[in-house]
Amino acid sequence: MAFIKSIDISQFRGIQQLTISDLSSINIIVGDNNSGKTTFLEAIQLLFAKPHLSAIRSIINQRTLLNPDKGFYTSFIKMFNIEEKNNLEFSIHADSNNGPIKFKVKGYETTVSGEEAVQKARLSRSYGFAVGKILDYIPETAKMFNGDIFSQIGDIQKKGSISCTSMDRTVRFPGISSKELNYISSFGHLRFDLLKNIVDNPEYKKLAIDILRQFDNSIADICYTKADDGSYMESIITNNGVNMPFSVYGDGIKKILYILNKLFDATDSILMIDEIETGLHKKYYDTLFPVIFALANKLNVQLFIATHSIEAIDAILRYGDYEDTDNNDPIRVITLKKIESDNGSNIAARNVTGKYVYDNRKVFEFEVRL
Repeated sequence: MAFIKSIDISQFRGIQQLTISDLSSINIIVGDNNSGKTTFLEAIQLLFAKPHLSAIRSIINQRTLLNPDKGFYTSFIKMFNIEEKNNLEFSIHADSNNGPIKFKVKGYETTVSGEEAVQKARLSRSYGFAVGKILDYIPETAKMFNGDIFSQIGDIQKKGSISCTSMDRTVRFPGISSKELNYISSFGHLRFDLLKNIVDNPEYKKLAIDILRQFDNSIADICYTKADDGSYMESIITNNGVNMPFSVYGDGIKKILYILNKLFDATDSILMIDEIETGLHKKYYDTLFPVIFALANKLNVQLFIATHSIEAIDAILRYGDYEDTDNNDPIRVITLKKIESDNGSNIAARNVTGKYVYDNRKVFEFEVRL
């Protein structure tokens, strides 16, 4: 497992330079809107990305959920925090218990003819057919990026050459390695297979059902059932034997199962949870969060949790059990803030222990989110 101890981000999106040290097993990422929380999570994802454009595309798609193949080139160029487009570069470096982890993209942007861009565009394997389907006309000029991607995990270093144009719509290569990192988006529970790691593991299944009964005590079982059309659907069986498809239940139950599945996938690796509060009522935090954190500890998972909710922050801090002074503090609270200056904008970070925030919240009603 690559347990991240510190991270250094340079010229990536809204970050000119940001260094965060003393990361822990549970890291809460907080801050105002547009403070860099999502950018920070993306930087961690890129650390474990393969040196292909698709690794970047998969991260861009998290921000462009409704139109994942639209505007790839513009979104890609905006990942660089630099005005001089003849010299584009961003880099991310982390120290881990398994050695250094690095990811860097550098290159340059030029203007080419529309015809040349069409010839270079990575539209699909049958690119000529795709051009005819997608493009109504060929512009007189277009933009092109040429450069390299460098990656390193421990002693393994890789390098790949990349090229893309403003005519590109999609890139087909392997993306991020699921062995090293898993990511939970705000609304991933709406489209993820919620039972794949649960139904064949009796111990895990019992844990899931016990948690779900906090939401609805009529739940007796969770399983796949066969629909009339022969397909299989995720279902809940009630105490009186009624078969209920997941579609009739609210987001809370789906979010719980989504997190449990991803925790299982993230065994001996890293799990990032964006907006952990989405779909969950605050009255369940004190029941759910201790289970998540205890399970993460059991499965050897390092957590990075982004949240807007002060109630979620307080519930996570209660897990630290700071009334017992002999406990080791498992939590770091990283507050990000956008700073404007004559040299442009940057992201600054305050990194403190969970105990510090807990004590100051209790005595001074400390506003950790700024």
